[in-house]
Amino acid sequence: MGERGLDAVGFDLDYTLWDQDQFARSFFDQVAGEFGRRLGLGRRRVAQALHASLDRLTLAHPALFDFALHRLGAWDPRLVAELVDRYHRHRPPARPYPAAAELLGRLRRAGLRLFLVTDGPPELQRHKVQALGFQDEFAAAVYTGELPEAQRKPSPAPFLLACGRLGVAPARCAYVGDNPECDFAGPLGLGMLVIGVGTGPYAARASASAPAPDRRVRSLEGVAEALAAQAALERLPACLGDRP
Repeated sequence: MGERGLDAVGFDLDYTLWDQDQFARSFFDQVAGEFGRRLGLGRRRVAQALHASLDRLTLAHPALFDFALHRLGAWDPRLVAELVDRYHRHRPPARPYPAAAELLGRLRRAGLRLFLVTDGPPELQRHKVQALGFQDEFAAAVYTGELPEAQRKPSPAPFLLACGRLGVAPARCAYVGDNPECDFAGPLGLGMLVIGVGTGPYAARASASAPAPDRRVRSLEGVAEALAAQAALERLPACLGDRP
């Protein structure tokens, strides 16, 4: 890729800056008692089916609730629709990964502008950003649920939109994400430096069809060093390459 400077660094949200499973599991625990009574199965059995479905499928699977209800012998499209609707309206507290706030602060202190490109229902994703305390971190945020389906990840469109809002060229940007199916192809196609972070369920799930990121790191702690190693900025080694 060669040496180049950076003006901005973008991030995915779920499983990149926080463990989205927190959100799902709190929802499962909230509704298990009610649905256990309604189905005559008991809270524990419903909770076990929901958690087991998440462990097997991940939240990216479109039939997560279908799978859980089939396990319980209680599948009903009306129940699936109700669970999906209530999940989207769930508003629990949230905690970022321990290294997330420090990383974002280090990047901003280095003079880099930060942006967010995240999938999912826009109101829900905005709630997560607020609950995580990240509402003032990003100079631009693209919630792809507001875009036509063809312009959502892995399309390059939302990344190009973020660049336009910042007024920076894609080649002067990096993007950090966890999901090889959604987070790499779009920014790579625009010439961004792409860093794949091994957090969340995708760290252990190989994808033969997805492109490889420019760099891989195991956790957020390695992102600053990856930026320092591959995207040379005059100010980068002092501000990012060395840990505070």
